[in-house]
Amino acid sequence: MKKSVLLLFLIAISSTSFAQELPFKKVKLSDSIALENQMQQLAAICDTQNLSELDLFKFQLIRGEYEDALASIKKRVAETPIDQRQYLDVYIHYVEAKLSTNFKDAFKKSYNKYVKNSDDIQVLNLDKALIVRDPTDYYVSNFNTTYTSINSEKISQPIAIDLVKKYFLKSVFSSTRAIYFEEIKQDHKRRYVVNDSIVIPMKDGAEVSMVVVKRKGNSTAKKSAILVSSIYAGTNEASAMLSASKGYIGVIANTRGKRLSKSDIKPLEYEHTDVYEVIDWISKQSWSNQKVAMFGGSYNGFTQWASMKHKVHPALKTIVPMVAIAPGIDYPMENNILHNYSYSWNFYVTNNKFLDFEASNDFKRWNSLKNTWYKTGVAFNKLDSLDGRVNTLWNTYMQHPSYDDFWKKMIPYQQEFAKIDIPILTITGYYDDSQRGAIYYYNEHHKYAKNPNHYLLVGPYDHWAAQTKPEESLRNYKLDKAALINIEEELIYQWFDYILNGKAKPSILKDKVNFQVMGTNTWMHKPSLSAMTNDTLTFHLSADKTNDFYALKSKANNLEIQMSVDFKDRKSMTNTEYYPWPLERDQINLKDGLIFKSEALKEDVIINGSFLGNLEFSINKKDVDYSVIVYELTPEGNYFHLSYYIGRASYAKDREQRNLLIPNQKTKVSFDNSKLISKKLEKGSRIVVVVNVNKNNNAQINYGTGKDVNKESIKDAEIPLEIIFTGNSSISLPIWN
Repeated sequence: MKKSVLLLFLIAISSTSFAQELPFKKVKLSDSIALENQMQQLAAICDTQNLSELDLFKFQLIRGEYEDALASIKKRVAETPIDQRQYLDVYIHYVEAKLSTNFKDAFKKSYNKYVKNSDDIQVLNLDKALIVRDPTDYYVSNFNTTYTSINSEKISQPIAIDLVKKYFLKSVFSSTRAIYFEEIKQDHKRRYVVNDSIVIPMKDGAEVSMVVVKRKGNSTAKKSAILVSSIYAGTNEASAMLSASKGYIGVIANTRGKRLSKSDIKPLEYEHTDVYEVIDWISKQSWSNQKVAMFGGSYNGFTQWASMKHKVHPALKTIVPMVAIAPGIDYPMENNILHNYSYSWNFYVTNNKFLDFEASNDFKRWNSLKNTWYKTGVAFNKLDSLDGRVNTLWNTYMQHPSYDDFWKKMIPYQQEFAKIDIPILTITGYYDDSQRGAIYYYNEHHKYAKNPNHYLLVGPYDHWAAQTKPEESLRNYKLDKAALINIEEELIYQWFDYILNGKAKPSILKDKVNFQVMGTNTWMHKPSLSAMTNDTLTFHLSADKTNDFYALKSKANNLEIQMSVDFKDRKSMTNTEYYPWPLERDQINLKDGLIFKSEALKEDVIINGSFLGNLEFSINKKDVDYSVIVYELTPEGNYFHLSYYIGRASYAKDREQRNLLIPNQKTKVSFDNSKLISKKLEKGSRIVVVVNVNKNNNAQINYGTGKDVNKESIKDAEIPLEIIFTGNSSISLPIWN
């Protein structure tokens, strides 16, 4: 729309349009011209005085004020580090192209030049941000859903502003995706030789699909190979290219059945043999110097440990498992409680030879499924019946609720850890969903192997950040600058250079256990996990209550605290704040669970490690799923989520054998594998502990009958759960003075 037409429109509208309500009349989403005009008009009448600089740019662009928008985005780009502006660079090329007479040609030409002038790392970051994690479909769907949900001819300022911002994302990425996809992929061909058509046979006749990446222009000398073994076919090429850019051969092996393999897709079950055979194949290639290293996160961390179950291949020189899952330990169940997020994951990785993003991103389906299951109270093993799809893997998982032979065959077990004698660097985070898996491997290796050459690095990272480069904030908490290390592009290759090429050890690894102390901007370095702490703060539960808080006492007592949970009640849930998001908030739900608060700390202390729990209680059932959350209540009145634990009482003593409780008889359950953390606690802070029973739509509901929990249903909920904790129950925080 020309400025003169827009001016007439602005004059015509009522001055009240600049108040709270704005006129809005729907057009057909398929009518792109009408939609563009409407969004331009809406952007023009929105109140943008309090918008951020970046959001103001979005409104300038949608209004058609391209010169102003270009000036705004150039300023923002100049202030942003190059490794954090993959989206911003799309924006600047988009605006420049809008100022030309041929948008597509102009964008293609400028983006092509931009990519060619970028170094290897920068282009790979573009690939990861724009292709591997392609946001376009989400942006389109998000706008369309928001737009169609509006059923009024007037909308508020916040809704209008939100709609324009979502339209901006939809417009920019949907009109440029095909172009930048092609430019990035063509640039890869300019830099690398990629052989993605390799299929190798396994001894049992199955097939594994492989990708080998070499940097063009390098010598023909034999090189070490950096292997990523992954079920996520089609997403690891950038990692292999990164290895090639660092002077190695990048290799990807996909789980049997994935990519070009004609075998059946079997997640988790065959990596313990297949990955070993892949390493053997690599060691026999003409380009190999018989040195292989592995790295990768989550599933790709598990495959590294799986490769060493039976023996360590002579060519395997080191592994760097990041946020590694441990099947049967922390995935798909945690402390024997089966979570439902693995239900959708199974479709994501098995629906086709690559990944089914459409199924994975069908949040409406997954939310509807778990809500329907919770509201109806049907048994957990009926999830796929409610979904209307057969979920073979899910049904298999439910047949193995304890840590039995099905799980044990996947990774080293007990004495099988003793033979693992290669250098290892384990990386995880305080808020990593798979931290318990990563620490399980670390502990078992140290338990059975003699003086293992095994390093641990852990910081204030979640499942994603611990595999890549942490951003400045994690779940609303601003990280210390010391925590902002580049794990993916620098640290792990410093480690590979150290092990494979005899270069200096990464400077951050000053001892075997290396951890960032939140709130101090420093790292600590200790020879072992146990050396992280030199003292303990122990608190006992008590029935003394002031307002919403029971008291945490320094000594055991004879008082009892009672809690009742009605599993028939599906209008409410319990333990809904178990997951730490955000990390810091100004309030928590004081009506969910039993809330205990300590006296104010008399001095600063550092909590280092995993908190311990010794809960003494009696229940009127044979079992219970319980949780414990520990917060720091700061002097300013904010709750900081420190750590958390969830477990099934009947497996507290032994994850391999279920031991049911005797109803109405006191029992003690103990745990020491809560989420590890390191953080400075300020003088004047208080410790807040939430003890709860798990009843929500994110995991199994244990009704306490003693039957298979997967088969229990709301029919087993006639009698509410009554649980009585005694004052002998304690929570102990490991600290460093």
